[in-house]
Amino acid sequence: MIENNNVFVSSNNRSFRKAPLAASLLLAAGVCSPALAEVSFESDNGWKAGFNGHIPIFAVFGNYDQPTDEDSFTITTGFNPATLQTNIYAPTQNGLEVSGHFQMNANIAPGDANADFRSRVSEIAVAGDFGKVNIGKGFGIYGVPAIGDNGSALGVGLIGGPDQVAATAGRIGNGYFYANFTPRVMYTSNSLGGLQFKVGLFSPSKVSEADFPAAADAEYTMPRIEANVVYSGNNFSLWSSGFTQDVDSKTGAFDSYTMSGIDFGGSISFGGLSVRGNYGMTQGTGNGVFAARLDPNEEDASQWYVETTYQINRTTLGVSYGEGEDDFIAGDGDDTDLTMLFARYAATDHLTLMAEYTTLGTRDGQGEYDAIIFGSQLTF
Repeated sequence: MIENNNVFVSSNNRSFRKAPLAASLLLAAGVCSPALAEVSFESDNGWKAGFNGHIPIFAVFGNYDQPTDEDSFTITTGFNPATLQTNIYAPTQNGLEVSGHFQMNANIAPGDANADFRSRVSEIAVAGDFGKVNIGKGFGIYGVPAIGDNGSALGVGLIGGPDQVAATAGRIGNGYFYANFTPRVMYTSNSLGGLQFKVGLFSPSKVSEADFPAAADAEYTMPRIEANVVYSGNNFSLWSSGFTQDVDSKTGAFDSYTMSGIDFGGSISFGGLSVRGNYGMTQGTGNGVFAARLDPNEEDASQWYVETTYQINRTTLGVSYGEGEDDFIAGDGDDTDLTMLFARYAATDHLTLMAEYTTLGTRDGQGEYDAIIFGSQLTF
């Protein structure tokens, strides 16, 4: 897309640093980058291209109660997989800034057969005086502000078990409901005195036929609708988001129902001290990634977290606690709590060294674990 072979190359270009969309995608995915710069290229006829991403690597020493009582060591990615994002910017015409964004992601796993190589983002963005429209696959809206916690951003958080080889879960299900990457058409307003909102139409979440045989009778005639509003000041931010989606039955094999959710939260900082928190409630789905449910036991879910960090020069210290509750298991429910203690040190503007202690607790004593984690991330 760089034409006429007249290309100007710059590294960490300050005049053409990370574009707002690219930066927001990384932040939305839980990445709190120590340096928002990209390697960029520009042709003499106005086309621009940029590359940015991150490579996180963690060594995890874990003691697990489930699925077996065992100790385990593994080297893996954290909450974020290794990521390379490509951003293409067309020349501005008729007041429109048109760009394309494509992201490739890979987990760290032993052996090529277990590698998970995929694309989370593939979309067109159109920006102008009216705001911005994103068309294609990208990050969601519901729950996005909450995912900006420091513990998950450059950390590990919830671990799937002693054989974890894919990206971990951060605070999914123990603090926030994950937005996920989904095909959508999304509108973002310009900032209105610090107030900004998003609204979008999304491909519906599908009921799993493997979990619920009656899912074969489900139909999805309308898109999922998501929206959020964020108000930001010099040292604080307040937000709320929500979603709704209908799940219908073609033959009446089950009662049609509506998935829905709402959350609200905020953050505030005083010098090097920052505090943030979030609370969310959902119906018709679990506490993890969007997944429609037919199980009558899973009707309501809620989760929340509070996090405090303190920055001293190039070092950040933090503590984070959150809980998740849902009705997936009849009677006792499926309730968990996750505690994260973490430290980050910016060895350079692009290399961050990390240490973390994570412990998961459950109400019924199943699936508990604790882990000591050391890691590093290159951000470019």
